[in-house]
Amino acid sequence: MTESKITLALELEDLIKRKFSSDETALKYLERIKLGNLTKKENPQSHFCTYFAPYDPKAKQVFIGHHKKAGIWLFNGGHVDEGETLRDTLNREIDEEWGLDMKDFDIKEPELLTFRDIYNPTKQPCLMHFDIWHFIPVDKNTFNPDRDKLAEEFHENRWVDLDKAGKLFLDDESSLKAIKFIGENLFD
Repeated sequence: MTESKITLALELEDLIKRKFSSDETALKYLERIKLGNLTKKENPQSHFCTYFAPYDPKAKQVFIGHHKKAGIWLFNGGHVDEGETLRDTLNREIDEEWGLDMKDFDIKEPELLTFRDIYNPTKQPCLMHFDIWHFIPVDKNTFNPDRDKLAEEFHENRWVDLDKAGKLFLDDESSLKAIKFIGENLFD
């Protein structure tokens, strides 16, 4: 196993044991980590992804998009690539999807773990995603992602309240868990 693969596995194990040990999802994560091949390139069917979900705590809204490949409404996110840490993935994905620098945001450790079955054989080989969630507080009036970059992956993006997000996320249990987390932990 290469050093970068060991680094990602150790990073994930440490995070899960330290922060999510009482979470039943953590056990499934630890089992998956033991199998190795954690990235999409190494295992196209079952791999790790990270989400970075912008929310405005004052407006009590979240920024979501209708994803072209998945065909559903999602938060921004992406696959962990070979040789990356979680921070590396966030940095790359925030630049790719928003055209922004992650250093301009207050990004804390992941706060939620989810996994979900994927069935979209015409557009992607993925069968299972292990999603690691970061929630990013922003002011929706000054949050200014690059519209051209967003358009590469999303049909459209918008700010919505949690009720509207819940209606749009009906096909994605992981995103429903994310908005529940936001409502219970990040909105007053």
